[in-house]
Amino acid sequence: MRTPIRADVRAALAVLFAAALLAACAGNSNPVWEDIAPVSRPEVDATEDDSLRIRWPASFTLGSVEVFTGPSPDEIDRSKPVGRARALFTKVTVPRPDATERPYFELLADGGKKSRIVAERRLPLAGTDNFRDIGGYETEDQHIVRWGLLYRSNNLADLSADDLRYLNRLGVKLVCDFRSEPERLRDPNRAPANASTEELTIAVEGVDPAALQERIRTGVRADQLELIMLNAYRAFVTHHSDQFATMFERILEQDNLPTIVHCTAGKDRTGFASAMILTALGVPEKTVYEDYMATNRYRADYKKWIMRLVPIYSLFRTRGEAMAPLLDARRPYLEASFETIEAHYGSVDVYLEQRLGLTPAKREHLRQIFLR
Repeated sequence: MRTPIRADVRAALAVLFAAALLAACAGNSNPVWEDIAPVSRPEVDATEDDSLRIRWPASFTLGSVEVFTGPSPDEIDRSKPVGRARALFTKVTVPRPDATERPYFELLADGGKKSRIVAERRLPLAGTDNFRDIGGYETEDQHIVRWGLLYRSNNLADLSADDLRYLNRLGVKLVCDFRSEPERLRDPNRAPANASTEELTIAVEGVDPAALQERIRTGVRADQLELIMLNAYRAFVTHHSDQFATMFERILEQDNLPTIVHCTAGKDRTGFASAMILTALGVPEKTVYEDYMATNRYRADYKKWIMRLVPIYSLFRTRGEAMAPLLDARRPYLEASFETIEAHYGSVDVYLEQRLGLTPAKREHLRQIFLR
């Protein structure tokens, strides 16, 4: 016979779980990633000692590379390289120039015949683990998305004072917040000082973890959560296109850049928004999905934590593995959005133009702003 758990213990577990689940959605640490797999484009990642490791694919060059740095893509100091790699080497590690500033790097290869600007994709902020720049991706017609103009993130409520100073130096002008009103009341944003906020409310089951707390407590299966998530991604198209259309209106105004787009987890509403922007710019589908699923890389530790906690919180009514569909950025979710677009509009291009307001002229203007 099981010993009943006291009400006060159950309440404490509920509070602990709610705090943990929200923390998993917001994130408050920055894991260091030491990937050893070859990269498909030049990349910058922090190392354990907070140096910066710069890598590039063999397709960029197998010749020697000089690395220069500067405070913006347009202010690279080419007077003296901060790093060099000999022929056949495809990486170099350099000290972080200044912990309070975001560094950009230029890779000059083959005697200056090849050049590529690169920066850290995930920014080193203490209060969020999924704050990323969508720059650096190559389009189908060989343009590059500009760095430092559009960021995607999860919850901004836990940004530290140092984080805010860092974002202020980036010159952020606008924050597009896709969260629901209850989410905003529960976790008010800490936005950069000179940034205005556009509240683009999207309240749909599956994207607000706190709304699922009771279902998890009483028992929920993985297939149920997966269906909830698929329906949420379909609803982005069928019920919330107005919010994404407004987002495009705002980022077409250069006075609003740089812009942050975010929600609670930084993967669903924000993931769809980023996918629409990259698609409109002509970034290949493979890269769009790569950017979308990068959340899984940055939030792997939080996923493990929640999956350990859920059985205790739910008194073993919900298995830890059942939470994976809620915590993952899964390709079938974004595919559900694209399939819904195809079913209702025939193509993404038609959806972008007719529903999100990106006429050919506006789409070309978007490309002029965001592409090099």
